[in-house]
Amino acid sequence: MALTGDLTTFSFADILQVLAKDKKSGVLLVEWKDMIVAYYVKDGEVIFARPVDKVFRVYTDRNFDQLISKLRIRKEDIHKTIERFFLPRLDQKEGIFSFTPGFIKYDSEVPVRYSVEELIMRASRSLTEDEVERKISDELLIFEKAPDVNEKVSRVNLTEEEKKVLSLVNGSRTVAEIRKESGLDRLTVDRALYGLLAAGIIRRKRKERVQKPSITLDLLAKIIEKIKQL
Repeated sequence: MALTGDLTTFSFADILQVLAKDKKSGVLLVEWKDMIVAYYVKDGEVIFARPVDKVFRVYTDRNFDQLISKLRIRKEDIHKTIERFFLPRLDQKEGIFSFTPGFIKYDSEVPVRYSVEELIMRASRSLTEDEVERKISDELLIFEKAPDVNEKVSRVNLTEEEKKVLSLVNGSRTVAEIRKESGLDRLTVDRALYGLLAAGIIRRKRKERVQKPSITLDLLAKIIEKIKQL
């Protein structure tokens, strides 16, 4: 999968959603204004961040365990690189990104301190109105909780506002009704819905298909009955 773009038009909430959906592994490279950072992704989870002076250096170290050993970083400390080089930048809108899948080898399990759902929710909290409208474009939209909602929520530190919005999602309330009943400002509600949707905690309500009676078969049965009476 080739994933490239500009953060001004493609938010981190969207990027992470794509990577998490198919549980991709590889390196997400972001060229910020002040530095280039390689974000290592394993099964859809961002596990490690590494500033590099040259892009090609990322592709010279293909074994993750050997890389962190060379950098003298313990596995139990790799989450600190996320805290330093990723979390503070989730609200930044300027940067060019590209994702290269599948060339990093992981010899062993890697601890995940910040789940992809957690990162998506954090990224959604700084979305602009224009960004939010990409997914929450219709106030008549109806959302329902995902089947694995409890498992997903256990991986996220939701804010009180996000918990309130989630509690109002029941498969029948519209976006307009959730906005009204929450008592929160519109952007806060829409950011929460956007994040919950991107994180897979909620989903759009599926329309139930109503089986229409076959008029043709009914008429055919009547015709056959008439014929029998002749």
